[in-house]
Amino acid sequence: MTEVGKEIGEQARHGASASGGGHERLISISEALLLAIVAIIAAWSGYAAAKWSTESSLKLAKASATRTKANRAYQQSLTYRVGDAITFNAWLGAHVSGNKDAERVAEKRFLPELRPAFNAWLATDPFTNRNAPSGPQAMPQYHAPRRSSVEAARHTSR
Repeated sequence: MTEVGKEIGEQARHGASASGGGHERLISISEALLLAIVAIIAAWSGYAAAKWSTESSLKLAKASATRTKANRAYQQSLTYRVGDAITFNAWLGAHVSGNKDAERVAEKRFLPELRPAFNAWLATDPFTNRNAPSGPQAMPQYHAPRRSSVEAARHTSR
């Protein structure tokens, strides 16, 4: 920007000292006008770049926060799925050993999302039907638990 100002000042001095006619003065004015336009475009370009940089930084931060939230939800869901598998395995071990009391305790610990899938799995007669799914989590009725239902299950089991 300072170079543009110096150039405009030099052109003004040159125009004032020029003994020529209007043609040289018109060229000097045109040059000064062109330099002013270039200066405005350069300033606008800097402004636009700064604005774009800010907007892209904000969008990047928002995307990062969304990715973090998604990763947290995935890990939480995975934790609940593992918990469902553990409680089902406890039930299965009790069932195979014929311990009805341990079966009832294990079933009581099922999260609400596991119960419909468990009942649907039992309906396939898994102990005699070779084509039955491997367990409740393999059933279409099973959906990974959500935090709110887990909290509700904790409060009702007290």
